[in-house]
Amino acid sequence: MFAVLLADDQHPNYHAEDFFRVYSDYVLEQLQEHVALEPEPVFLSQFPKKKAMLQKVELVFSNWGMPELTDAQVRTYLPNVKAVFYAGGDVRVFASPFYQIGTRLFCTGQTNAVPASEYTLAHILLATKGGLRAIRQYRDAQSYRQARGETSERCGNYQANIGIVGVGRVGSRVARLLQNFDVKVFGSDPFLTPQRAKALGLTLMELDDLFRTCDVVTCHLPDWSTLKGILGYAQFSAMLPTATFINAAQASPVDQAALIRALNDCPTRTAVLDSTDPMPLPADHPLLHMPNVFLSTHIAGSFGGELERMGENVVEAVCDYLNDRPSRHEILHAQILDHA
Repeated sequence: MFAVLLADDQHPNYHAEDFFRVYSDYVLEQLQEHVALEPEPVFLSQFPKKKAMLQKVELVFSNWGMPELTDAQVRTYLPNVKAVFYAGGDVRVFASPFYQIGTRLFCTGQTNAVPASEYTLAHILLATKGGLRAIRQYRDAQSYRQARGETSERCGNYQANIGIVGVGRVGSRVARLLQNFDVKVFGSDPFLTPQRAKALGLTLMELDDLFRTCDVVTCHLPDWSTLKGILGYAQFSAMLPTATFINAAQASPVDQAALIRALNDCPTRTAVLDSTDPMPLPADHPLLHMPNVFLSTHIAGSFGGELERMGENVVEAVCDYLNDRPSRHEILHAQILDHA
């Protein structure tokens, strides 16, 4: 089957180094054992020039930076695509036009959830002890005593209340990982059934109650327009004085101005943010200068050597497809509609 690598090199999520870390020489060699794969990616800007070639394509490979095409563009340039293999997270932003022509979609989102959940777990365990704050505060004998005093007011990791907002791929993995610790886990997600919540070892809780009662609140909401700014001052201002808010997902569900206000209202609250809007932040942005805010450079998901695992899972998905086997990586259209 004829296949190509597709990317939009103007897409904010496209990074050439990451793209070829996923589609490494090793992965490309494995793919070429099964399909006739063009070795160089085709960029969205090249579509008109390469129209004749694209119209013959049956399989598409991509990752973050997948072109977000209209129905007309897919029917014009990629009318014969049988399957898309996406080494990324949510396929929703580009999936619909492909489903309309009967294309099957495969995604390594479960693979990407592994490092994101590990990152989150590490910060949860630090947060309940005030670990990051103690590291930042300790500079001399006086600050040593101050940091220890503040830490003594925190719950630690015994019977801490941990709240998970958004119990999808990453949130579910976080819940499972927390089963290894002596903590109480709560979840807020309209799509989470009581049966699944029980299997994950968590208790369902309304969103506002979760912010009001939990020592740590970790956000794993998707980047959907319907969720933009859903976490606002009503939630952040209700957090406990020693609570920590963690966001290892996209920034859009967080009203940043409201978060900043709530953290200034109560400086003993803490935030750990792996993504912000914009990213990176301008030098004068308040989040960069708040002692109770800890920022990382959008590294929670697959990054560095972890990207190679995603490429290997793409190969697994291709083999499933070509051998007509059920695949843990396939995303059915019904799954997208259920969460619309």
